[in-house]
Amino acid sequence: MLITLGIIGVVAALTIPTLIVNYQKREFASRLAQTFSVLSNAVKMAQVEYGDVATWGYQKNYGTTIAPGNDYSQYVQEYAEKYFIPYLKVSKNYGRIKLKDAGYSGYKTKDGRTYISSSETRYTVELQNGSTLFFSYNGATTEIDGVITYFISAPIIFIDVNGKTGPNILGRDFFMVQLSTTENKLNTSGAGYKRNILLEKCSENPAGSLSNNLQCTALIQMDGWKFADDHPW
Repeated sequence: MLITLGIIGVVAALTIPTLIVNYQKREFASRLAQTFSVLSNAVKMAQVEYGDVATWGYQKNYGTTIAPGNDYSQYVQEYAEKYFIPYLKVSKNYGRIKLKDAGYSGYKTKDGRTYISSSETRYTVELQNGSTLFFSYNGATTEIDGVITYFISAPIIFIDVNGKTGPNILGRDFFMVQLSTTENKLNTSGAGYKRNILLEKCSENPAGSLSNNLQCTALIQMDGWKFADDHPW
């Protein structure tokens, strides 16, 4: 009897972690697909009222004297509240808030580097489906004589598909989408890359940018909104 129980314990120890990961993969991919659909529909509804994405006027320069690393989220509040919030089923809108004050611990790459710390401020919204949205933007920064200018080139939205629950890792439960002015729609981060490139960017130690793991978003979409067998976990 003891031998049998021991064997069962060993088998359970070997199989349960795999079952948990497989469950997470199905759940995270499904929630990502659902949230992407919700956001895409919001963009379509906003375009009915405000015209094509290219005319929304979010491409702006902001001059300020604050030091780099300060709160940039004030620059995205306008587009978030105008073009998205009215068309989403929101359970809680924190507005601009430090992640830790909203109960979020920050986000890391697959190899453990910090991408967003808990002390950073984001315009944060929780949806009724359990996902959390952090509004931000892609842009460029220049500094001349101590004056810092930000140029917002494309709004982006980070998606935490399971809210405050972990693992809080890029490409696992944390993803990114962005508006395209040329296609007038929402795209997944990494859209346009070939699959072999996306697999590399999705790996545990991707070369180049700290944000490469976010391009797992496009890989999951490409594979039919699922984590394929060869998808780096």
